[in-house]
Amino acid sequence: MSTWESAAAAFLPSDDPAVLNQAANAAIDYAQRNGLTIGPAQVVFSTTAVQYDAVTVVGSRSVAFSLARGIGVNEGTVNGAGASQVGSLTGMREVLPWGVEEPAGGFIFGETYCLKNGSDGGGGVCSQHEQGNFGALDIDDLGNGSADDYRDRIRDGSTTMARIGQVKLAMNGNMTGPTSQGVGCTGNDGRITGNSQTFDDVVQVQGSQYTVLDWASPRLAILPIVDWLDDDDAAAQILGFGVFFIEDCAGGGAVLGQFIETVVPDGEWGPYSTAFGARAVRLVD
Repeated sequence: MSTWESAAAAFLPSDDPAVLNQAANAAIDYAQRNGLTIGPAQVVFSTTAVQYDAVTVVGSRSVAFSLARGIGVNEGTVNGAGASQVGSLTGMREVLPWGVEEPAGGFIFGETYCLKNGSDGGGGVCSQHEQGNFGALDIDDLGNGSADDYRDRIRDGSTTMARIGQVKLAMNGNMTGPTSQGVGCTGNDGRITGNSQTFDDVVQVQGSQYTVLDWASPRLAILPIVDWLDDDDAAAQILGFGVFFIEDCAGGGAVLGQFIETVVPDGEWGPYSTAFGARAVRLVD
């Protein structure tokens, strides 16, 4: 969503003066790059669901009035205003079929995690990083599907809309091989096969703020954060979503990567209520 107020909303919610200053500067910079001039006083933060989760920007610019020249009016000032509110990402397509449980204490954004398929993988390079487990999900509700379906959903993401509150069945069987193939750790048709992008190629970090430079990168993945509903891990309920940058492969179908906190384009918006890192912005009156 490319508007000046959305540029500012990407930094919200926050009550940190330094972050709010960054947000205002983002709106000012966006306006300047689009031929508009605004100042800090024209960027106003407000509170709706949580503190400072909305921003209103008012700006103006001179434009030529071609239809008014006959009455001696050659140019004039056009005023514009817009407001955006940040919230939680509540629904998304192209979600990976990995049901991840939030670790105790929440995700450490920017820390490298080793995500393992249940008890598979681990050891080696994984022992040097934060640990996390995921379970294979029937993300498109195909009736438990097949290993091939699961592999393809890792490569391409879900074809249906995954939403908070939905319950997804677990995939049965050994999914280590399909996980490696889907990611591109083995085989030649995986998600990151042939892609050499680094984290810095795709994500810009300014303090605690993450700005995605390339949402088309296959290394960026939206993961469902879930609550497994029974001791057998036969089904999981989606609690929210996380944004995960896939850095590398590890043994046994495990992957290395970082969770980041950022606004995700083209997803469904809901009131801010989760802290898994995936946020959404909507335009408001």
